[in-house]
This record gives sequence, C-alpha cells and structure tokens, in this order.
Amino acid sequence: MIEISRRSFMAGVAAATGAGMMAASPARSADAAIEISSTWGPDKPFQKVVDAFNAKKLGVTVTNRFDGTYESATAKAVASVAAGRPPAMMITGWKFGYFAKRTLGARDLREIDAARAEAILANFRPSVLPLVTIDGSLIGLPWAMSTPITFINSVLWQEAGLDPNLPENPDAKWLYDNARKLDAALKGKHPTYRSALALSNNEWTSQSFIQNAGGYIIDPDGRLALNSPEAVAGMTEYCAPAHEGLWFPVSAKDQDAAFESAALAICTTSSTRATTFPFGGAKAITAKFPGLAGHPRKMNSGGNFLAIYTRNKEQAEASLAFLEFCASREGQTIWSEVGYLNTSIHDVPLINDFMKPAAGQLTDGLTAETIWPGKRGLEGQDVWRKWVSRMLLKEVTVAEGMKGAHGELETLVSA
Repeated sequence: MIEISRRSFMAGVAAATGAGMMAASPARSADAAIEISSTWGPDKPFQKVVDAFNAKKLGVTVTNRFDGTYESATAKAVASVAAGRPPAMMITGWKFGYFAKRTLGARDLREIDAARAEAILANFRPSVLPLVTIDGSLIGLPWAMSTPITFINSVLWQEAGLDPNLPENPDAKWLYDNARKLDAALKGKHPTYRSALALSNNEWTSQSFIQNAGGYIIDPDGRLALNSPEAVAGMTEYCAPAHEGLWFPVSAKDQDAAFESAALAICTTSSTRATTFPFGGAKAITAKFPGLAGHPRKMNSGGNFLAIYTRNKEQAEASLAFLEFCASREGQTIWSEVGYLNTSIHDVPLINDFMKPAAGQLTDGLTAETIWPGKRGLEGQDVWRKWVSRMLLKEVTVAEGMKGAHGELETLVSA
C-alpha cells in the first residue's frame, strides 16, 4: 500500500450511477496512488482496464502489481496484514471468501460508502451478488467468473462417426457413451485421442459432479458433507471414466497442451480456455459441462472478486473510484477480452461462439466454487485436491477417499 498525504482528492471523483459511468475531472498534481495485488501481469487484459482508468485522470492512479496465483497472492497478503500493511486492493479467488473476510479483513464496500457501493453493485446481475456476500458483508466486486464446459475436437469426433450436433444439456452418461465409441472407433489410430482429466484442477470439476448428484462439499449450513451418500455417488461418477481407462489423469498443463495440439478428443475444463482451445476455428465445438441423468443441473463457477483491504479512509475511497470504472460498460467491455463470463447487466458481446454453453450455464444459475471456512481454510483446496487425485488414480476406493478427505478437512474447517 502506498500512503498519500493529500486529504481531499475525492472532490473530483464522481460516484457511479445507473450504468456505472464516471464523469471526468481535471488531473491532480498529487493523485491518490492505489496498488492492486493481482494475479495478472502487464500483458493481460486487466492491465488494459487499469490503463484506461488512469487515462481518465480522475485524481486516482492505480498500479497493477503481479503477485502470482491466487494462493501466492493470498499468502503475501497474510504477511502484509500481519505487518500492519494490508494491500489497498487485491484480486481474491472466490474460494478464499471466508478467509478474505475473517482473516485478512476484506472491507464491506457499504461500510466505506453505502450509496456508492450500492450504485456500483447495481451494475451486476443480482444472481452473482451472493457470491461476494460473506457473513452478511459485501466484500467485493464480482469481477471474474468462469465455469467448466466441454470442449470437443470435432475432427476426431466425426472420424469416429459421432453426431456433431451436441445436446443442449448433456449428461455424464451421454459423454461416457461417446467416449467408449471413440475408443472403439479410433483405437490404434490416435494414441492420445482419449480425454485427459487434469489432476491439478480436479477440485473444481469434481465439485460439479457432487453437486449434480444432490450432494455438497460444504452444505448450506457451513458443515462439511463429503461423507454423504450423494457426495460419494457424485464422486463415483466423476472417477468412472478414469477408472475405465477412457480418461487419463494428467497435469492441467499437459491436458491443455494436448487439446490445443488436437491430440485429445474431449476436454472438460474452464470456459476461459475458449480463447485458445478453438484450434483452427471450425475444428472445435463446445457444450455445457455434463450433468447427471435424473438430477437437476447445479453447476459451479470459479474466478475472483476485487476486494478492498486498506483501513485508510482515503485509500478506501480511491479504491471505490476504480471499482466504479470496473463496473461500467466501458470497463466490462475491455475486461471481456480475457474470456470470463459477463456478470454485469451491460450488453457485452461474447468473444466467440465457443462461449455460448458457458453463458447458458450462467443464465441457468451458478454456485461458487468451494469457499473453505476456518482459519486454516487456505489449506483446504490442496487437501481436497490430493484426495481427489488418490481416488482417480485408484490409490484408495471412492468410499475410502471420501471418508479420508472428510476427516482431514474437518480439522481444517473447524479451526
């Protein structure tokens, strides 16, 4: 956080209204300086949002500081908070919502300025606001949202004689049956045509199977629920193709590289990959993430929110000025280049048709990825990821794995 000496810079900053537009004011000789702990470097679209805001010369200058992954940025924030120097703002993963509020002290935007906060959040769909509401506090801007969808290599798909007209709401049975047909038709021709399952992203996609089976990782009352019959059933379906040899558990990096090189037939992963996965345009097709037959679809999302951590009044108000721009149609349009879902009420076109299934899932309604409670909640994701990998690789049975995960995680979330 960069301290400032001027006491009245906010006089030239206009509050957001309706569409979130800001009125320009003359440049100041001593702008308020806000540094954002970010998961994106200067080569990403977020930097364009920062640059466009700074170009307005509203009396606030924002710096985008790249701090690595969600985990590493959050770990750095822990040290900063302990030293009494919290970041002015930080891009925080949904999954660390409880940790951000209870441990790092993310601010309730309404506590800083209720009227401005409400005007800012009015630019977003009401359905996404619960994702940034922790303990009754609105702790951030619902900035980036992605959801897992199904990417298909249409060349391999049609070579196997499969129908290129994908169902609007596919389920796991449909996907697995087609994977078996791919196996029968292409065995020996394409040694890597099978679908890959990313071990390093498994906590996200496995959550959707558990939810679609009617279970929870953490139930609505905040209790761990991995030992429920529904959760076990969902995880059993999730592991089935890997156990059958239809999917090969690999790293996310290897999975993405294989699909981008047209070596994989199916890849179920983040909708943000729509910016790079469509190799040769018409060679890729997409569908919603598979649900489970006989169960209502209940898909999850990932991503992050823009949160304010500084306790300094002027810094907090300056941070709101940046959020006003981020919430505007201009800010959202610039940001859309990255391939996240449009969570705002603004009419921002999809970056391409491959995003249509993801947009459909957003319209259907999305839950947040698992938000781990407890002072040690930051460790929860790695623990769950480890147990999912053990189940996929058949180091333990699904029943044993769910029981083991529940026991280990119970200690963390109750701390």
